Formats: sequence, C-alpha cells, structure tokens
Amino acid sequence: MTKRLSIRLGLAAVAALIGAALAAPAAAHGVTLLPFETAKFREGHREAAIARRADFARRMKGGIAVITSADRTQPNLYESYTIDTENKDFVFLTGIYDTVPPGHILVLNPGGTTYKEVLYTDMSPYEAARLSGIKYVFPKAKFLEHMSSALSDYRNLRITQLRFKEVASDFSWGWGDKEKLLYVNYPRIDNLNEPPAPRLAFLDRIRATTSEVVFKDAGDLLDPMRMIIDGFGRKNLDRAIAITGIGLMEGMKAAKAGMTTLQVMETTDYLYRFNGATLGFNTGVSLASNMNDEIKWESAAAEEAARKGDARIVPGSLVHFDTGAAMNHYSADIQRTVPVDGKFTAEQRRVYQGVLDVQKAVIAAVKPGATWAQLQQIAETELRKKGGWDKSYTYGIGHFIGLETHEHGDYVGPLKPGMVIAIEQGAVVDGTRVAFEDDVLVTETGHDWLTRFIPIEIDEVEALLQQPSIYVPKQPAKPSQ
Repeated sequence: MTKRLSIRLGLAAVAALIGAALAAPAAAHGVTLLPFETAKFREGHREAAIARRADFARRMKGGIAVITSADRTQPNLYESYTIDTENKDFVFLTGIYDTVPPGHILVLNPGGTTYKEVLYTDMSPYEAARLSGIKYVFPKAKFLEHMSSALSDYRNLRITQLRFKEVASDFSWGWGDKEKLLYVNYPRIDNLNEPPAPRLAFLDRIRATTSEVVFKDAGDLLDPMRMIIDGFGRKNLDRAIAITGIGLMEGMKAAKAGMTTLQVMETTDYLYRFNGATLGFNTGVSLASNMNDEIKWESAAAEEAARKGDARIVPGSLVHFDTGAAMNHYSADIQRTVPVDGKFTAEQRRVYQGVLDVQKAVIAAVKPGATWAQLQQIAETELRKKGGWDKSYTYGIGHFIGLETHEHGDYVGPLKPGMVIAIEQGAVVDGTRVAFEDDVLVTETGHDWLTRFIPIEIDEVEALLQQPSIYVPKQPAKPSQ
C-alpha cells in the first residue's frame, strides 16, 4: 500500500506540473513568463487590437501607416512616462507587448486589395499572428525590400512585378500614383539634444529616394483613439484602480510615527506587485506638515528625485500619498493625505475639509462638453475663496489617464464620454499641505467617480486608520509595575 500510494502521489505531482505548464502563459521570443493576473487581463487584447486597427485605418483618409516598435532603451525622460512609453502605440494596435531588437514593424494599407495589414518581425510568425490577429507576417528584413518596390507608382509596375512582388505591388496600389501619405509613430517627446531614434532611420532613406512622400504623425490619429478608453482598456484600468485601492489603503494604515516614508512606500508598492500589477510611476510618500519652503513648480527630474528620498515620520504630522498601480500599462493615479496619529487636529481638519470641498466641486462639474480650462477655473476660484489658498496651487487641475499615467490627448477641446481623467488639486496653508487626486470617467450624462471607494471624507479616513495594519507590528504591552 505504501508503494502504491507513492506511485499515485508521483503521478499526481506530474499531472499537477503538466497542468501548471498548460495553464501558464507561454514564453515567446525570449520573454519571461508573466504573472497569472497580468496574463489574465491581457485576454481580449487580440480582439481589441483588430478593432483598433480597423478604426485607425478609417481615420487615415488614404496613404499607408508604418508603426514601429520602440526599443526600451530609447530615451524618454518626461513627466511620469515609463521606459517603454515609445512602444505603447505599437502595443495598442497589435497586442504584442515585448520588444526584442531588432523589433517589429506594423504596416497598415487600407487602400490595398489583399495586404491591408502586414507585420514584419523576427519573432515566431505563428506567435505574432496569434497575439495580433494579423494574417500576413514576414521577416523584418523584408520590410525595406517591400517598401522599395512600393515607392514606385503602381502604373509603372510591369506585369512581372505584379505577379512576383505581390506585397509591394499591393502597397503601391494602396498608395496611389500621386501624393503619398505616410503615417509614422514619431517619438512622443521632442528633445533635439538626444540622438535620433534608430527605428526611424528608414525615413531618411525614403526622403533621399523620392519627393512624393508626405510624412504625417500617426499620433494625430492615435491620440483621439487612446483618449476614449475601449472595453479592453477599461477592464485593465478598473483592475489597476482596484489594486491601487488595496495598496494605498494599507499604506494609509501603515503610516505611523517612527516609520520612514520609504517604508510606507514599499508597503504600498509591495501590494501592487503581489496582485500582479506594476507601478504606473514611482510612488511618492512625503511629509505634509511644516511645509514652510517656497512653493514652486518642479522639473520632472526634481520631482523624480524627491520621490526617491526618505524621511522619518514624526508624531502629529500629515503624510501625503501620490501613487498608482498599472495593469498592462493602464495606470491609476490617486492622491490622499492622512494624519499619522489616526485623528486630524483641529487645524488639519480645517484645511483638509476646505481642500476636499474644492475637490468635490470640481468633480461635480465633470461632464461631456466641459473643458479643462473650466475645471481649472473652478479649482482656482474655490481655493481663492478660502483665503488665497490658490497661491500655493502650482499645477494643473488634471490630465487624461490610460496607457500613460499622463495620457496623450487634447487639453483644449471639450470632454467626451469614455474619457477617463485624473482630477488633482491641493493647497499649503500655514505649513499644512493637503492634496487630492481622483480618477473620474466621463459618462453620457455626467461622470462616474471611479476612486470614490478609497476613503476621503474625514470620518472615513479616521475610521480606516483605526484598523490594524498587516505590516506594522503591534507594540508590546508595557510590563505592569
């Protein structure tokens, strides 16, 4: 019986290993395995990418689009952009997340007859087609070969070329024989002090070959698409917000006198990773009391450096959080301010409630047709009514969120249903800083305050802080005398 039992246990173990291997997301193109949560929320990207490419093609109004993946080492130091910011347009349209040099190239040819979507890559053609839903996949080395022939006007192609250069001929047909529009995903950040992106070297070759090609920025078409979050994006953003709530509320409970801001930040970030998320940006945890320095706008580098600092939390102080988890790039962005002693002092309560009233007034004004300028005006006016509190409000009322924490978009035009925005404002009053940031969906009739479940009213915050933290050990009871 013992021998039979051991055999059964061995078979069970083998079966479990096989089952785990089948259930785990497959590694492809030299990429490490994904956390299960991350892989789970990538389901549906293929279908979303197919719909997005069709939408992009409809917006093109002629021409060809070339969307290249970007190496993660491409410089992009601006605000809270991540190391793969420049790759997200490609990810958005293909569902292929990982870039291994020499990368991938997507060609969209709406005017063609057969080769309307082509992917050039050195990854497994089967895997590329499976992830993206693109039927025609070729080695990346074929891209320049196909483009060379495609630059010829289709009326100049001989019957031999039409027979044996099917892809190039179809590109040429889609381009037409007059002005040739070429949409390209240029770098999102213009910095002439940085070297040009190697992925766009082919543009110089085209310029040297013909004067007929007119280059267009694909971002002009992609930004309006990314501003309105589709079902796949909402699924991932909702999960990112939920995980942010988990980590942030635990961090709020953990922030106690004697700890450091770095310890509190690590507590928050750990729960993001534990739940399969990444950081949308570096979490900021900072002291929010005795803020007597001059308030000024900081550069991205200065703000980033401040997030890496560490300070000891002292009794009676406030602690400010600025944080957001990300799921498959879709990032939340939330700010809260809490008293480390569990209760607000009378002065802290006065400033907190005043800033909270402004936050609620701005969020209440979010609806289709409202503009960023109008929301900014509400914040400044309401803070000014509090007694000149607007003088310490040095930043804008908010931003779009999506594939970027600070998503690309139109900050001049009106808000539209389907946009998700972050509303952020705050003030420093006699050394006390209170700031809020909340994620809000613009609906057909108004808005949905997506982060309202995270305590923000004074009684809600104080009730949360009475709960024990799972990370901060209880102090041992003092021995009786």
